[in-house]
Amino acid sequence: MMYFLKQIGFLGIMLLSVFGYSQSKAKSYIIQGNEYYQKGKFDNAEFAYKKASMEDPTSVKANYNLGNALFQQKRYKESIAHYKRSAEISKTKNDKHLAYHNLGNAFMQEKDYQNAVDNYKQALKNDPKDDATRYNYALAKKMLEKEREKQKDQNNKSNQNEQNKENQNEQQKQQQNKQNQQNQNNQKQNQNQSQNQQSDQQKQQNQGGNPKAGGENGNNKGQGNDQSPEIKQGNNGDGKEQDNAKNNMGDGLLKALQNQEAKTQRKIIQQKAEKQRTTTSKDW
Repeated sequence: MMYFLKQIGFLGIMLLSVFGYSQSKAKSYIIQGNEYYQKGKFDNAEFAYKKASMEDPTSVKANYNLGNALFQQKRYKESIAHYKRSAEISKTKNDKHLAYHNLGNAFMQEKDYQNAVDNYKQALKNDPKDDATRYNYALAKKMLEKEREKQKDQNNKSNQNEQNKENQNEQQKQQQNKQNQQNQNNQKQNQNQSQNQQSDQQKQQNQGGNPKAGGENGNNKGQGNDQSPEIKQGNNGDGKEQDNAKNNMGDGLLKALQNQEAKTQRKIIQQKAEKQRTTTSKDW
């Protein structure tokens, strides 16, 4: 990409040297710088122009040409400062036009298209007929429009990415909430199952899991699992009803036999007594 870089000061200084006006140190350094510049020795030219600007800080040519020497070394930011200085101290429209034109060039190299457009516009105000400035101005406007379109696309893309990120975060949040709810439901279900298992175990224990002692005072039967190896009896004779019935029947028979035997004994004694009384009666 080509920018038209303008130069000033060479012919005028040469004429001044012809007329013998080279006594000033600043102008002498400017002449020296111009010679280096024309030979492409831009670093030497820079050194000479800096000496000239130090000798005469108000020299338009010293600041302007120093900006050119820095520009040729691609030190655009440094050149901008000297072009601005030259534009500020210039007295003629031509000098201002040249300073603003090269300012636009330096900003173009820095891809600062807005400042390039502004400075080209200032250059055209001081010389509306300059074709090179009009060309650079149109180019700067085109580059600025492309930059704005690019920035707009980037903003849209950034906004879309941000929206996608928000949607993704919202989906993740919903999934997390759903997972948390599922975990809570599972935990609650597990708790209910555990409670039900404990309740069933408690019921089994209450229904005979462990054998119980017999009823108090011998009135109630002992309770317990049929397979339990030990069943305790009550204090006063626990047992089955059939065993009690057999015992009662045995006692009754024994008493009946005893009564019958006693009755038989009494009968025998009575018979003996009657016999004795009969015999005695006969003797009498």
